Amino acid sequence: MFKASILSLSATLFVGVLAKPLQRSSCNPNAQGVPVSIQSTGIPGLEWGIASPSDILIVGESYRGLSAPDWYIRQSGEFPTSYFITDVDSGLAATITGGELILNPVNNAIYQPNQVFDITCDSCGTDVSPGNVLGQGCVIGPHNLSDACISIGPSAVDALRNSGCTAESDEVYTILT
Repeated sequence: MFKASILSLSATLFVGVLAKPLQRSSCNPNAQGVPVSIQSTGIPGLEWGIASPSDILIVGESYRGLSAPDWYIRQSGEFPTSYFITDVDSGLAATITGGELILNPVNNAIYQPNQVFDITCDSCGTDVSPGNVLGQGCVIGPHNLSDACISIGPSAVDALRNSGCTAESDEVYTILT
C-alpha cells in the first residue's frame, strides 16, 4: 500500500513538472459581423487605414477619419481562432507582402496564410453597438507565427509592417466598434 502511494505521488509530481506553465489570461475578439476601428494603443492618433479609396497600402491613418469603422475582422474557421481582416468598402483583405500590409482580393479557393491573422487581447468586450471596445491590449500577427507581430508608425504615412514581436507600444491595439 505504501509503495503504491509513493508511485502515485511520484507520477503526479512528474506530470506536474511536464505540464505547460499557465499563460496569462487572454481572449479573442468577436465582432459579430460589425465593422471595427483598429487603433494603436501606444501611439495616439494612429489606426489601421488606407490614405484614399484607391490605395492598397495599409498605413497608420484612414481617409475615413480616426475611429471610423474601417475593417471587418471575420473569423477564418481555422484553429486556434484566426481572422481575415477586410476593408469595409472594397472587401479586399489585409495581406502580408514583402513585410508590409497591402489590400488584395480574398482567396477563398486556396488557403493563403499571408491573409490570415491571430488577434489576441488582454480583455474583450461583447457589446458590438457603436463606440464600444471589443478588444483592449490586442496583438495582431500572422496566423500560427508566435514571433511575428503587425506594427504601426512611427508616422501616419508609414506602412504597417510584419516584424518580430518586441512587446513595444507600436504592436498593441484597441479594437472599437
